[in-house]
Amino acid sequence: MARIPVESASATQIVVEGRKLTGFGGCNYLGLAHHPEVLNAVRAGLDRFGLSTTASRETTGDTTSHDALERELAAFLQVQQCLVTPEGYSANLALGQALARDYRVAITDEKSHRSVSHAVAAAGMRVIAYPHLDARAAGALASEYVREGVVILTDGVFAADGSIAPARALFDALPKGRSILVIDDCHGFCVLGRSGRGTADHHGLTADGVPLDERVILTTSLAKGLGCYGGVLAGASSIIQVAQDMASVYRGTTPAPPAIIEGSRQALKVVAREPGLIQQLRTNTDRLRRGFQRLRISLYPTPAPIFTFITGDTPSMERIHRRLVEDGFLAPLIAYPGGPSDFYFRVTVNAMHTAEQIDGLVAAFGRAIDADPTVKSALASEPKPVRPDPRTENRGGGRELIGPWDLSLNSPFSPRLPAFPN
Repeated sequence: MARIPVESASATQIVVEGRKLTGFGGCNYLGLAHHPEVLNAVRAGLDRFGLSTTASRETTGDTTSHDALERELAAFLQVQQCLVTPEGYSANLALGQALARDYRVAITDEKSHRSVSHAVAAAGMRVIAYPHLDARAAGALASEYVREGVVILTDGVFAADGSIAPARALFDALPKGRSILVIDDCHGFCVLGRSGRGTADHHGLTADGVPLDERVILTTSLAKGLGCYGGVLAGASSIIQVAQDMASVYRGTTPAPPAIIEGSRQALKVVAREPGLIQQLRTNTDRLRRGFQRLRISLYPTPAPIFTFITGDTPSMERIHRRLVEDGFLAPLIAYPGGPSDFYFRVTVNAMHTAEQIDGLVAAFGRAIDADPTVKSALASEPKPVRPDPRTENRGGGRELIGPWDLSLNSPFSPRLPAFPN
């Protein structure tokens, strides 16, 4: 879909060209981007700091707010140290620059976010992709290169289909010697695990009184589940401090505005104080999943609040998209790497959606499907949920990436999607 000119937004609604729509897109999973306490913290931060530090943190651009957020995130994630970067992509770049000194080979899931492979390749590491979610293949490849220093990298939750990395199996697959696991948890942080502690916690790599193992490093964004802005590296001080001391993408950039950092601090307090937010997100996710299943829409089996699917060919999906907008709903039809097709619906639900809004979306999809015989026929022929391809399970081998901008493992972007309907 072409850019949507949003005029205003709340946690569940947007206004586009004067038309109010109930929105099921984006990644504001807990609705914290619009939480009143978070907004008040940002306003207070503006009064205290202004808009920008106007300098990098290692010169004159550090603030007590950035330092406090790093301590608070470290305590929440049960790690030794955190480093806050301008945003999520730069967190991966900074980690790549920190790792490249001691680790020469990166083994990445073939569907990981582009920033993961870009970061390690740009840092000069050799990059090899392993089959999606295949921990055995990742471990076998890592064992081949452990003498050079090897890193297994994966998304925690994959944004394009909601699949969840087998973090425990990947950790167990690390060979003895110079090896670590990196989890880019942009879509697992504040979604999975105890109180939203993420994918590692979801798989039992942390627990009450059990800190994260020093061989696991996390990166994440503050802009999705936490609803704010910025990036984070989290893990052993032996690595995070190297990023702070040596990563030029961190040392040479102006940090996220301190007012936004104050918002992030308050959002983290809300997450820790109100576990009901996470539970409501999971309740809403289950409700929407059941609704789509009643429509015989094929879904990836995941507890993440991300629903990606196709309902037929691109023209028929464009017609459904237009009918949904006419009914007052935005369910984005996108072209983005890693999904079930070049073009597909990516619907997300958050903790602020009401049962009536969720049921309304399902009913609108049902009406749009009923109005298009080609879609009804396509769905009738594919009633079973989409599951991982068994041909990729436990498959050895990998594909070496050429360089930091090799995008050949991902579906291509295309500008030829319909503009927002009039």
